[in-house]
Amino acid sequence: MTDGAPNQDPAEPGMSPRNVPALLARLHREGFTGTVSVSGTPGGTIHLRDGLIGAIETPGTPSVESTLLKSGRVDDEGWAAGQAAVRDGDDHGTALVGLRLVGAAELEVVCTATVFEGAFAMSVGPPAGWEVEGPAPTVLAPRGLAPHRVAEETARRLALVSRSWGPPAELAKARMRPSARADRVAGQLTSRYQAVLAVANARRTPRDLAFTLGRGLYGVMADLIRMDELQLIQWEDRAPVERPSTAPRVPPAGRSAPPPPVPAVSLPRRTPGAGRVEQRDPAASEGVGERQLSGHPDDLDS
Repeated sequence: MTDGAPNQDPAEPGMSPRNVPALLARLHREGFTGTVSVSGTPGGTIHLRDGLIGAIETPGTPSVESTLLKSGRVDDEGWAAGQAAVRDGDDHGTALVGLRLVGAAELEVVCTATVFEGAFAMSVGPPAGWEVEGPAPTVLAPRGLAPHRVAEETARRLALVSRSWGPPAELAKARMRPSARADRVAGQLTSRYQAVLAVANARRTPRDLAFTLGRGLYGVMADLIRMDELQLIQWEDRAPVERPSTAPRVPPAGRSAPPPPVPAVSLPRRTPGAGRVEQRDPAASEGVGERQLSGHPDDLDS
C-alpha cells in the first residue's frame, strides 16, 4: 500500500490516483464495491464493500482461510460446506456463521486482523501497478475498515519494524535459527516463542514461519525482533544495516565552514519513576534477563 503506477482505473478515465492509498480513499468516497488487484512483490487483492476494506489477500501473509484452517477452528469439510451455502448477497463468512462453524464475533476479529496483516505484508515491497475490477468471492470483515485507518496502522507497523530492526523488506527475506541460549532457557519461554523456535530452521523466512504457524506476518516479525533482543535466535548471513554517517563534514576547498549549530537547551534531569508513565512498543523487547522471557500478544496479531 505504497506508491505505484496504475494500470487501469475505470472510475475516472485520465485521472489516475498517485498511489494505492489515494485510490482507496477515492473508492471509499464513491462507496465502491469490488476489488483492487495490486501487482508486485508480494502484491495482492484488496476487497471493498461500500468503500470499506473487507479483506486483503496476499501471498505475503496467511488469509482468513489459511488462518481458520491452520488453527483447526474450521476443517476442510466445514470450509467447503460454507462455500456451498453461499447465497445471493452474502459472502463465505456469512455462510460459515450461519452454519455455526464459527462465531460472528470471532470471525470479525480474524477478518480485521487479516486486513491489517495483509496491508502490512503488501507494503513491505513496492507495488508495480493496480487494476480496479468487480467483486470476487471471499470472506469479508462484517463491518469493514475505512482505508485511512488501515493506512495509519500500516505506517505505524512499518515504523516500529524499521526502528527496532531495520528495513522491513530486509527482515522479510532474513532467515534464522535458534541460538545456543534458546536451548538453555527453553523451559522459561512462552508457547509463542517455543512455537517460533520449533520451526525456525535457518531456511524459513518470516513469511514462511507465518504460513507454517498460521499467524500474521507482522505478529511473527514482532516476535522475532523481541527474540533477537533476548538473544534467542541467530540470523543466517544478516547483511549489516546501513546507517547515516556521523563523520564531521569538511567544507570543500575555498569555501568557509558553515556556522556552528545552536547548542541545545539543557533540560532538568527527571528522577526515574517520579510520576512517569512509560509507553511500550509492540516490537520492543521484554528485557534480556533470563527471568524476563515472557512475551505479550500483539493487539492485532492473527
